[in-house]
Amino acid sequence: MATQMGNRLVFENAKTLIQQLGYDASHAVLTPSFLRSEVLLTTSAASYHVPVLVNDNTNGTPTVREQRLALQDLFIVSSIQFLLTSGSSTTGSAKNYTYPNLTAFSTGAAQLYTLYNGYFSIQVNNQNVLPKWSMLQHLDVPQQQQNTNFNAATATSPAQYAIDQTSFDTYALQVCEPNIVLNGASNIQASIILPAAPSTLDSNTYVATMWYGILAQNCTSVK
Repeated sequence: MATQMGNRLVFENAKTLIQQLGYDASHAVLTPSFLRSEVLLTTSAASYHVPVLVNDNTNGTPTVREQRLALQDLFIVSSIQFLLTSGSSTTGSAKNYTYPNLTAFSTGAAQLYTLYNGYFSIQVNNQNVLPKWSMLQHLDVPQQQQNTNFNAATATSPAQYAIDQTSFDTYALQVCEPNIVLNGASNIQASIILPAAPSTLDSNTYVATMWYGILAQNCTSVK
């Protein structure tokens, strides 16, 4: 869970990193922010490109839920979270999960554990800034899970059963230290690598990469 002291340290680290990169932090607008990158899982692939920049069209049109990095901005990553998302690319109300929920992913839940045996990596300008980040540390199965409150004798539909116990400022969220700097002017190649392609999936099963940290606006070489 975030604390005021922790957030202050993230802010100070961000200023230091920006100055080390040769930018003037005194003129940069620094704000707490986040990025969201999504990839659609398929049964034919074990490697997925994670888009970060606004002009990255490798995976086609972004979903309505994504928040990409502008070319003029820097983003200092303080923590990373991976979520399973069930919903089409145009569904703004799609639900997010920290584990393979059996109700949301009734067909492919078992195969989604393949994700947590894989790893995440980042290359910036052909340099490995994050060679292997374990996906298993983002598996968080809540104590209370959807549709398991079978003591509710008056329930007449699944909507009346319990929903997942989840706090997204804590669950499946991991601190990234030392902080990673994502430069909008750089060639950023992020990937999720699985040990094998899932053999069965529900339609519209996405993996969302949540990046949390400090956004430095309008300070890269791109004008």
